[in-house]
Order: sequence, then structure tokens, then C-alpha cells
Amino acid sequence: MSDDATQPQPPRPNQQVKVVLPDELRHGEYANFLVVSHSPHEFTLDFCQLLPSGEQGKVTADVVSRVRIPPTMVGRVLNALNTNLANYEERFGQVKALG
Repeated sequence: MSDDATQPQPPRPNQQVKVVLPDELRHGEYANFLVVSHSPHEFTLDFCQLLPSGEQGKVTADVVSRVRIPPTMVGRVLNALNTNLANYEERFGQVKALG
């Protein structure tokens, strides 16, 4: 017996997806650092806030949100980020990388 029926299916090209944002997530989390790791089955994105530490020359990265995605979704995430970055830069000007 196949368990395909229990697996979420990606939306079809002409299918609309209603995104529901719970009130407790409405404000989001600020992140200024990202750590990406992977296993054979998933990519893990740890969104962090870099904070100065008490030690000289040390910085702490506190994880504010961890998102795990399947490898099949990574290309779509990259495409969505590239598209939105291009739209942002068209409107507000080129983003200059720090460092």
C-alpha cells in the first residue's frame, strides 16, 4: 500500500495557494545572519541574530528561527529570492554586500 496520499503535493501551476499567517507570527523575527546545513534528506536554514559577546573579538549568533526544507524545494527558494531581490533593486537600488 502506498502512502503517497499522506504526502503534501506541490501546488499545480494554475492552482492558487492561500497563505495563512497566525497572529503570533505576524511580526516575524529579525535575522541578520544565516547558517545553512544539509543532510541527504533536508536543508536546514538557521536564521540568527548576531550579537556582540562579552569577550573581545567574539560574536554570538542566537538562532531565532530554524526552517527545514526538502532538497527538491531549494531551487524554488533560490528562484523566489532572486526574483524578489531583482524587484527590490529595481525599486530601491542595488543592495551592496557588507564585508
